[in-house]
Amino acid sequence: MGIQRLTHKIFSSISYISASQLLLCFLILLCVKVTAGSYGDRSYIFMKCVSNCGNKNCTSQSKFLSAQPWYLTVLQWSCKDECRYQCMWKTVDAFHKDGLSVPQFHGKWPFVRLFGIQEPASVLFSVLNGLAHLRILSYRKQVSPKVPLYYIWHLYALVAFNAWFWSTVFHTKDTDFTEKMDYFCAFSVVLSNCYAVLCRLYGTSPVRRPLIFAALVIALYTYHIYYLAFVHFDYGYNMQVNIFFGALNFAGWMLYAYKEGIKKRYVQKCMLAMFGLTFLILLELLDFPPLLWIFDAHSMWHAGTIPVCYLWYSFVIEDGLNMQLELGDDKDKKTV
Repeated sequence: MGIQRLTHKIFSSISYISASQLLLCFLILLCVKVTAGSYGDRSYIFMKCVSNCGNKNCTSQSKFLSAQPWYLTVLQWSCKDECRYQCMWKTVDAFHKDGLSVPQFHGKWPFVRLFGIQEPASVLFSVLNGLAHLRILSYRKQVSPKVPLYYIWHLYALVAFNAWFWSTVFHTKDTDFTEKMDYFCAFSVVLSNCYAVLCRLYGTSPVRRPLIFAALVIALYTYHIYYLAFVHFDYGYNMQVNIFFGALNFAGWMLYAYKEGIKKRYVQKCMLAMFGLTFLILLELLDFPPLLWIFDAHSMWHAGTIPVCYLWYSFVIEDGLNMQLELGDDKDKKTV
């Protein structure tokens, strides 16, 4: 009853927004460029500090490792990394004394390190997002394997769980490898949801139909990863591709909602989750220095997707039960 009131209030307040206007917003976001440059690590203070620190502390690897806490060793914090971290805060203090704004370093805001974890808030929220996908276990208990999208949603859950695992790793320690894995796996979630909506709209019978969809999605994913890994790792291109397919995914689920009937409770959950994700994207554009040196816009985005994930699986379960009824298989449910 609460969800019906909430969705009615939200839909009545945004009823004047057309699908074309929402897609226009996505296209505007495509024009946003991501810049990897940051004046903090290019400042004289930072570069001089890192140079002096390296000459003073990084001449003996064994001496450095013997003095390093075990958890920093486990997370592979090198002497050069340590110098950058310490000099980052010295640079922030220098900027503050000169009345300048907080600078970014290597494209990122300064974060307080916690037991070697670079971005504690993003790590925590990434873990919680991954755990949220365990809701697929509730789906298994309630929905029959005969339902067309039964195995597709299992695949989606595995892809998403893997993506949040690499998000956790990346935000724990930023390296070239963990960064690429985070970006690559994030795109896999976008495409897997596109695959799911294609199968929901056009069905999974005959069997060649989902196979054709799968081949198309795999081909798109392979090309994107190949380009980023072997041609040019372009942040702006990666973001634009993700937003483009995110827009297609949004349009697909809105088409599903229109065909299924927006007055249905579970359809409203789908729409609410899609609108929630759309507006959460705005957090990525609100680039502000971390609150308490822990919570930035990106971590808030991760926090916001947790309840959306629970809402999404609630829709997936109810949609599956509805398809189960249509198949006349409402009594054939798992009880484990």
